[in-house]
Amino acid sequence: MIKRCESCGREFQAKRSTARFCCSTCRSHAYRGYAYVGELQPPAPNAAMSDDEVLEVIQRAHVAASDMSRASLMTAAPLCLSLKKAAKKMEDALRGEGL
Repeated sequence: MIKRCESCGREFQAKRSTARFCCSTCRSHAYRGYAYVGELQPPAPNAAMSDDEVLEVIQRAHVAASDMSRASLMTAAPLCLSLKKAAKKMEDALRGEGL
């Protein structure tokens, strides 16, 4: 089951249905109340992915970029700029790959 880490936002293969974090570091950071300040890491490429799985990942990336753009309209100025910048980077990367 593929889930999204509640701390860093990275997708990971969950071993349990109740898993919330991709690693012990993210789990401990969330427990301590730390905000993730680094760059989000993309999932590792998987040569075993089918065409449908690849399309699903691309669609999720487009949705995430548009969600971040919408969220930037409802947040304070510093976070707003960060969200807009991240959303633009995602869309540019997708367009650069012809997707």
